Amino acid sequence: MAEILIIEDESDIAKVLFKRLSQNGFKVIVASDGYRGTAMAIKNKPDLIILDLMLPSGDGLFVLKNLRNSDYTKFIPIVVLTGQKDEDYKKKVLEEGVDAYMEKPYAPNELINTIKYILETYGKDEKEQ
Repeated sequence: MAEILIIEDESDIAKVLFKRLSQNGFKVIVASDGYRGTAMAIKNKPDLIILDLMLPSGDGLFVLKNLRNSDYTKFIPIVVLTGQKDEDYKKKVLEEGVDAYMEKPYAPNELINTIKYILETYGKDEKEQ
């Protein structure tokens, strides 16, 4: 069973994501800010991270850079799920290396399909390189 880390500060969104992902057979852990999310990613080494960009204690771009620069987390696929609508900011995020960029509101089935595709394409052994 693949493990997914959700880094999301809005508890209602985190609960919906948790429920939907759990119903689709994923083990889910949640962090409510960037600091905890980074620590949990290093400790748990999840199969995939869903990252919100608008976070307390470290904005999402800063968190993303930290995850990509860490030997412990640099190979973990990341799906950005954000309400941020700024195209220049989006470009910066994509340049840091994410596997998918989705804007809120998102289509739930599209998110699940995107996650399944990424996990099937990259698989667990990719992150263990």
